[in-house]
Amino acid sequence: MFELHGPKRLSDIVTGDETWFLFFIIPPERLNRMWIDGQVDRPAMLRPGFQSRKRMFTVFFNYRGSLAVDILPQDTTMTATYYVQDVLSQVKSAINEQRSKDSLAGGKFHRIQDFTKAVNSELPTIPEEDYQGAFRKRQITLKRCIESHGEYFEGL
Repeated sequence: MFELHGPKRLSDIVTGDETWFLFFIIPPERLNRMWIDGQVDRPAMLRPGFQSRKRMFTVFFNYRGSLAVDILPQDTTMTATYYVQDVLSQVKSAINEQRSKDSLAGGKFHRIQDFTKAVNSELPTIPEEDYQGAFRKRQITLKRCIESHGEYFEGL
């Protein structure tokens, strides 16, 4: 069965969907205002017909949230070439970016130097709040340890 970080990881699944959004733009009323002389007939104003436009939105996401959103440009047809070169390339870049942030989690290192380099590049990206939270949790654990007089207990 799939688990979040197990061998069949739910976190590796990327899914997506596309949908058409219809929209139309109504010009502001102030653009239709004009001064006219009382003796001149009011000019005929062309009112925009209900000519809706539509755009295709393609969204890809994983368990963390949105990975990529593509809006099909006007007068463009969704073709295999567009899909592979434009849409999937965005998804691939987003996945690679997430993986680089998770380089230590599940990373495979063949040399200790590579692992050391990855750790040293990752540590500065951890927010100070995360370190503080870890120390707060450690204080709770130490307090429980002292209160139990060093006896073994679970649920730390």
